[in-house]
Amino acid sequence: MQNEDDLRGLAKTMDLMRAIAILFTAMHAYWFCYAAFRDRQLTLEVVDTILLNFDRSTGLFASPLWTKLFATAFLSLSCLGTKGVRTERITWPRVGAVAAAGTLLFFLNGWTLRLPIGTDACAGLYLTALAAGFVCLLMAGSWASRLLKNNLMDDVFNVENESFMQETRLMTNEYSVNLPTRFYYRKKWQSGWINVVNPFRATMVLGTPGSGKSYAIVNNYIKQQIEKAFAMYIYDYKFPDLSEIAYNHLRQHLDAYPVKPQFFVINFDDPRRSHRCNPIHPDFMTDISDAYEAAYTIMLNLNKSWV
Repeated sequence: MQNEDDLRGLAKTMDLMRAIAILFTAMHAYWFCYAAFRDRQLTLEVVDTILLNFDRSTGLFASPLWTKLFATAFLSLSCLGTKGVRTERITWPRVGAVAAAGTLLFFLNGWTLRLPIGTDACAGLYLTALAAGFVCLLMAGSWASRLLKNNLMDDVFNVENESFMQETRLMTNEYSVNLPTRFYYRKKWQSGWINVVNPFRATMVLGTPGSGKSYAIVNNYIKQQIEKAFAMYIYDYKFPDLSEIAYNHLRQHLDAYPVKPQFFVINFDDPRRSHRCNPIHPDFMTDISDAYEAAYTIMLNLNKSWV
């Protein structure tokens, strides 16, 4: 569906923004800790050439602040589309504390490169502070985005976050059963459809007693199948509820049938309200196996020890 495609596209864009932020941070670390990387032979001539050209044409590395600002800008953009599981532990004071820690570690760590503890130690301390600051800023941005998009007090039971887009198109064919639905999505009720386009593959309806299985599903099946001129065999466990629905709906839609059907009821509990049927009538017996099966079933129901 279109909404899901848009969400996937937005997620890819946010991932790209985050990757660019990481790239700027890595470029910053490589440039300003170059001496440590060179001592450990971790430099590449191709990378050196690319970064020198960048610096020559844009002045990107004229100050440590520029690359950090670019990284922070792209990181902030990547957090705008952040969605996640809500938790009441995320509060604005906590977001502010993490953001402050990230700012200190990410922007105010230049003094570590001037410590008299050796090039490798200075670079290690600087990179550790840089990475920790980046992670803190990412956490603060993600949390702030969640709080700005979803006020926890507006949805204390997390209904909005657990809702999802459902099928809203009506898809019909000569056999389909289409069940109308209502669902909650994006803070309003939507109308949708459950489209059973191939009912021949069987349908199972599960639910506790009184949950509305007959009202929501079975009744619609009976009515729509009658409207499409299907013959029906209905086991009416709560007789005469389904029988009355089928009978009245059949009378209203007899014109849908090329051959007018007849309505019969077999009621073992109250024979006075039942039609008569002879299951061993010769017309129903096409060969010896039919007679055997009928006799076997009758004897088994009379006394299971006889067979």
